[in-house]
Amino acid sequence: MIYSDYISKSRLDIYEKHLKVQPTQVIAAYHWNKALSGAMLPAFQCLEVTLRNAINLAILSHPPKGSKGLWTPNNNWITDLPRYIGNSKIKPIERYKRATLTKHRQDTHGYLLDQYGNKILARKVKEENLVQQAKELISKEGKKPTPDRIISGLTFGFWVHLLTSIYEDTHGYRLLWPNLTPIVFPNAPMGYERSTIHDAFVRIKTLRNRLSHHEAIWKFHYDDPYTGKPNYKTPIYGAHASCNLLRKHYDDILDMIGWINLDRKNTFLKYSANLRFYALCSVNGLNSYIDPDKISTRVNISRGGRGIRKLLKVLSRNDFMRLTKSNETILTIGADNSMKIDNT
Repeated sequence: MIYSDYISKSRLDIYEKHLKVQPTQVIAAYHWNKALSGAMLPAFQCLEVTLRNAINLAILSHPPKGSKGLWTPNNNWITDLPRYIGNSKIKPIERYKRATLTKHRQDTHGYLLDQYGNKILARKVKEENLVQQAKELISKEGKKPTPDRIISGLTFGFWVHLLTSIYEDTHGYRLLWPNLTPIVFPNAPMGYERSTIHDAFVRIKTLRNRLSHHEAIWKFHYDDPYTGKPNYKTPIYGAHASCNLLRKHYDDILDMIGWINLDRKNTFLKYSANLRFYALCSVNGLNSYIDPDKISTRVNISRGGRGIRKLLKVLSRNDFMRLTKSNETILTIGADNSMKIDNT
């Protein structure tokens, strides 16, 4: 069997139709997309971890005043808040299982009870199910499902859903927003409220889902002027336009990290975690995979002398080296190239 037996035709066709590469360049472009997706992961991870830790810290340090007696804003909030939302949003007749036989253990309203006297749930809200799934996965690993482990095991989608209006209470101060908005997002642009912040995170979550499903991360569509949502009948064509849009989304991710904590963003940039993405997300980045001869800047290694030969030797063995000036390191270089190095 050949590679085409394992990659669907529709996955590859878009590289010709939308990215406008030649048929012989499709597989190279496909691997460029893999490298580009990998280069985005550090920013996605940074945003997700920063968001979840900020929400957790805000609840513990600034518990909503109206939550008293409804849900506990302590270390167990991760299970207690979704439970409260479930009790509030779902009618009892749908929320709890009904007893079908008189011999079944039940309360005075006919709802089934477990061995501890608690009503057995028939329906849960989304967050309750996600918490339960995280607990089960942690237990399968032979670990105790502590609040910290549950928080770490929850998906990005869980945290984005906490930004919805379900967790907003503008009058009773029982829930997260707007109480914690300035605590979790102290650096958000002026005038940004929960709904605007939520919409921004939904856009990034959609992009992250595309990466997780191994889709073309560079593929975009024009927005419908009436709905503001992507119109899948109007794709954007060409490498230059596609890369520009993906860069815009990436810059949004970095900005959103800064909305939560500027030090977190600055540390990310300090260690150059963004540079590989910017290099790959360009026409030259694509050309480095599909047609290196189109890259105009070049160094003739036959004239490079000892330094270039040493660099090639180090890179060919997948090692790192540093470039220095006056004994000061100015750049580290490792084997991160799109073509095999022939050190002959």
